[in-house]
Amino acid sequence: MEQTRKKMKFETLIERYFSNFHRVMLTNLLFFVPLAVVAGVYYLLHTFLQGTLLTFLAFALVALVFPFYSGVVLVCRNLARGDSDTKVVSTFLKGIRENFSKFLLYGVFLAFVAVFSYFSISIYSKLLSSSWVFYALLIICILIALEILFMFFNIPVMTVTFDLSLKNIFRNSFLMSFGEIKNNFFALISLFVVLAISFTLIAFCTNAVLLIIITVLLFALVVPASCQFVVSFYVYDDMYASIASKDEKSREIDEAIAIAKEKKNAESLKEDYSDVDINSLKDTDEYIFYKGKMIKQSVLLKLALKQRQEENKE
Repeated sequence: MEQTRKKMKFETLIERYFSNFHRVMLTNLLFFVPLAVVAGVYYLLHTFLQGTLLTFLAFALVALVFPFYSGVVLVCRNLARGDSDTKVVSTFLKGIRENFSKFLLYGVFLAFVAVFSYFSISIYSKLLSSSWVFYALLIICILIALEILFMFFNIPVMTVTFDLSLKNIFRNSFLMSFGEIKNNFFALISLFVVLAISFTLIAFCTNAVLLIIITVLLFALVVPASCQFVVSFYVYDDMYASIASKDEKSREIDEAIAIAKEKKNAESLKEDYSDVDINSLKDTDEYIFYKGKMIKQSVLLKLALKQRQEENKE
């Protein structure tokens, strides 16, 4: 009997992407609304601002639009993992509602890193002929930018999937940027393919009107959501397995501690306090020596009284 060939991962990616292509386009269109507003504001104001002020405007607008990207991340995560019955609009709005503040912070951080990386790489590239030191600095800047990119492959997906503190999100993402290097590179290659196809279509447009139409359609219906889809596809499974495993271990440890505490409390209740002179104890936090250990008088008094009350009931 002929065995069915196991699908390669990129085949599953293509199958899930095109079977949900209409959902990807709708998700992209929902995100394009705030993106278009931000782009319009930038277009209107860039004629009045110059230099540093224009850079700060771009910085602020990127930070403002990024919270809406949380809706794209949640929808694409669901679709990429195979949830084809995902309701796009309600899921998109849920992603924004539950993750707005965190993604606003991510937007500020990402905008700062993008501006810093751009200027650093540009400056060091121009100074390469001056000294070999600038080659080293340029390589370091590129590696740092790549590391942060790999972190941001994981940060958004992790945020919409797990209820973690910002500290744990950044720590786990930093570790996964190295630990899941294979998935990160596959995500990077897939991202490059999506962008290469999109910019190739733009590059072949010789008519100015057609160029504008195709560019708007690509960014309105395809590019942002498609990029997030391929990234989510490659990073989600191993991320979920890793963090869920850690959470399971944490729960096991918490349960073990709770059981130990209950056992200790039960053992303390079984002790015999019949020899305690209640009249000599005071309801204070002062410690006394009793049966080889130090104990508060108030605690010992309560235990002794409780034991005698139980004995009287019997």
